[in-house]
Amino acid sequence: MDNFLIYEEIHKRDSCIVYRGRIKRSIDFVMIYCVDKFKRHELSNLVRLMYELDHSNVMKFREWYETTNHLWLVMDLCDGGSLKSIIQADGSLPETSIRTIGVHICQGLYYLHQQDIIFCDLNPEKVIVSDGSNIFKLANMTLSRMKGENLQAIFDETYDNYLDDVYRGKERPKAQTENNFYTAPEILRGAEYSVTSDLWSLGCILYEMFAGRQLYDERNANKLTQKILNDRFVLPMARGSAKPSIEFASLLQGLLVKEPAKRLDWPGILTHPFWTGQLSYLVRPQTGAAIKKSVNQNETHDRPPLSSRLATTDRPESNVSFSLSCTKTSIQIAQQNKTDETDGNKTHRNDYSSINTHEQSTSFGGETIERLRKMLFSKAELQPTTIVENKTIQKTLPFKFENKLLPFQLGKCKNLLVDSFI
Repeated sequence: MDNFLIYEEIHKRDSCIVYRGRIKRSIDFVMIYCVDKFKRHELSNLVRLMYELDHSNVMKFREWYETTNHLWLVMDLCDGGSLKSIIQADGSLPETSIRTIGVHICQGLYYLHQQDIIFCDLNPEKVIVSDGSNIFKLANMTLSRMKGENLQAIFDETYDNYLDDVYRGKERPKAQTENNFYTAPEILRGAEYSVTSDLWSLGCILYEMFAGRQLYDERNANKLTQKILNDRFVLPMARGSAKPSIEFASLLQGLLVKEPAKRLDWPGILTHPFWTGQLSYLVRPQTGAAIKKSVNQNETHDRPPLSSRLATTDRPESNVSFSLSCTKTSIQIAQQNKTDETDGNKTHRNDYSSINTHEQSTSFGGETIERLRKMLFSKAELQPTTIVENKTIQKTLPFKFENKLLPFQLGKCKNLLVDSFI
């Protein structure tokens, strides 16, 4: 942590304190999380999923550190509060604000689903706002997972590996949310988390922003489960008995369907009239989806082991840092392909590339290309040598000033200068 300055405390919980910080010798402000070590399973899962992600509506992971008693997580600064705090302060929001916030949430969630990541625990507390920029971001992906992944098995492995060091006397962690207000009915029936279960949670958030209360406001866990499974959906009423618009009511009715197969999917969401076309740019043609599928066909979702990316120390609260690999990942390759698809000059660029490839294949033989490569590169160029005491570098001779070399007498010039001032 020697590279950071810690300022005031932003938020505090039983096992976590969030500080506002700054990277030294810069004006780059960040959020620094100080987390107890018995939360290692959640934090390591968050890092495993987030270190490759890069989207304006998903909180950006920077780096993390381990000291004797704590894990330190450095993220982008988002100290404007959560969506939950906004709803609690205002009670309910107008549809114009719901549309703005909803667009940000949809953009971030759609991006995660494109990377085959299921959020699993989406709720207003995990939607935070960047102070000053008014950008809402998805955060705290401790219970998220890759599509089809068994998160409980990952938690169990972390627990077993650190049983003596971290989890002594602690219960085995469970990979499930304690906040069922936003849990889809199929999850309560025992199904696996999926894209459609995340979309149910999205509908619950939109409902709460308008009504100022949760979809099923029941504190008893058993009664809450029964309401989610059995109660018929009723359109919300805002304060002052305001009714939702036809477009917003249609969106809620499409998302809050108890049968996941009948629930509104991403194409229907992105093109829904409630968004007034703000999300239509995300709708890709079939060719784009096919290209993405071909790029990711051999992609693996195995992440590098966290032990290779997190340094440890036995010194009390000593600061040990590590850096993540900066090589381009499969996600970034897929993103590059998406960018190429939307480029207006795609056809011309592909034609130009094919012409160049044809010319190279017909004009140069294998031996010619090999000779050119030897002329351009050599092994010696890849062997750096130190500048100090390098005899091949000629030292510049020191400059020596001599009066005799001047084309005039220095003494007479001095007298002329004195006379001119007098």
